[in-house]
Amino acid sequence: MKKPFFICFEGVEGSGKSTQAKLLYKFIKNNITKKVILTREPGGTAFAEKIRNILLDNKIKNSPLTEFFLLMAARNDHVVNKINYYLKKKFIIICDRFFYSTLAYQHYLERMDKNFIYNIQKKIFANIHPDITFLIDLDKKESKKRINNRTKKTNKFDKLSTYHFNKIRNGFLKISKIYKNKITLINGSKSLNEIQNEINKKTLKVLNVRH
Repeated sequence: MKKPFFICFEGVEGSGKSTQAKLLYKFIKNNITKKVILTREPGGTAFAEKIRNILLDNKIKNSPLTEFFLLMAARNDHVVNKINYYLKKKFIIICDRFFYSTLAYQHYLERMDKNFIYNIQKKIFANIHPDITFLIDLDKKESKKRINNRTKKTNKFDKLSTYHFNKIRNGFLKISKIYKNKITLINGSKSLNEIQNEINKKTLKVLNVRH
């Protein structure tokens, strides 16, 4: 690749975004370039992963403002020590969650002021923005079914009520309209292969790569 590229995945719990992020990483590495990394938020660095463990701990209760600043501390470390580093080296970066999740959870769910969130983000991001974001949409019924079929331990966000789940989902859908030129909305109820093919096709198009 002659220039860096930043791809993000967003969606509600159980939407399959993490699975699709991993699949796209493998597809790019095997077919396009070895200069690709997969990372996630919160997390991605040793420091940010420690914060992730706190945020997802079922036994720890924090106020929305406390959680927000923990997220921002994790994101700042992630951006400074990982994302910036690989962008300068002209890598393709695939990130499981980023800024739109902050809007969905902290603004649309927790009702934090949007301008306050934007102002903090500007301090962290500078000119870093995803080139494309895949938002995988899924309803509560299918999300719950998939989460119940998981073998890994669940966290507090996996156990949201239908009311809170729908606030987040509707938040994401509103975000997809606001940033329609940057977000590709994916129907998460499709099969894994159908979604994967749709994402691969879109990625090849935006990267201007033939396969």
